[in-house]
Amino acid sequence: MYDKKEWNKNYRKTPAGKKSNIISAWKIQGLKESKEFIEQIYEEYLSSEECQLCGEPYLNGNFKSMDHCHKSGEFRNIVCNRCNCWRIDRAGKNINWDKDRNKYVVKIMRNYKYVLRKRGTEEQCREILNQFILDNPHYFT
Repeated sequence: MYDKKEWNKNYRKTPAGKKSNIISAWKIQGLKESKEFIEQIYEEYLSSEECQLCGEPYLNGNFKSMDHCHKSGEFRNIVCNRCNCWRIDRAGKNINWDKDRNKYVVKIMRNYKYVLRKRGTEEQCREILNQFILDNPHYFT
């Protein structure tokens, strides 16, 4: 007899199943790119051996992630988890759109805890981030 649950479990272990799961997760997280470009991103993801931001290899649980703009859904880079979650970026990548509250939010985390999390307009968030950088240089060295 055909067991759909068992078939799904086995399918998820195949290269096609893994690809399907990863791409589905990206779409759920907000990636909005064409099907052809998502295929290119996936191939780049598979071949990537080091973070495209910090250049560190994906080792010791520091796995690779697909980085994208949460407001537009546009792909940015294949990065390590550290850069994706905790990187302090003076260009404003710590400022994202909070669609639930229809505001921008600036966030900085250290050791899985927020050291800064404020909401406001994009301009207010940039000012908050810049002031935080000036007041806390020890986070940026």
